[in-house]
Amino acid sequence: MKRLLLLVLLSLPLLACANSAEQLEVFDLVPLKLGNTQIQVQLADTPEKRAQGLMFQQSAEPGMLLLYKAPTAVSLWMANTAMPLDVAYIGPDWTIAELITLEPFNTTPVPAAKPVIAALEMPRGWFAKHGISLGQKVTLEKHKN
Repeated sequence: MKRLLLLVLLSLPLLACANSAEQLEVFDLVPLKLGNTQIQVQLADTPEKRAQGLMFQQSAEPGMLLLYKAPTAVSLWMANTAMPLDVAYIGPDWTIAELITLEPFNTTPVPAAKPVIAALEMPRGWFAKHGISLGQKVTLEKHKN
């Protein structure tokens, strides 16, 4: 009986992990244009999807756009996120207002200086590699929000 009880107790964390994996959000890909660069990114446009973000994913590719219905005070952190990221906070005018760097697993919130309409999470170095800088226009193609 003790062995059975021990087996049940040891199995509970595994069941919890399996249950949380089943509850992960699925993200659509949407076309996004930054300056002259066109890409496809995962879209997080609900509170649940934004809360999950890139957590538990093995790669930051192809990137993720956290989209809000109205300009919002935003803070991002890296709970359960294993890869370093660069993030563009996108202002209400759909230009890049701020670029920040986030470290893996760092749970310290990094707030945007002003309310934003979106945040674009990309692999570390992506913005520099593609010549993307502050003030550049961002265009989200044909999205129903």
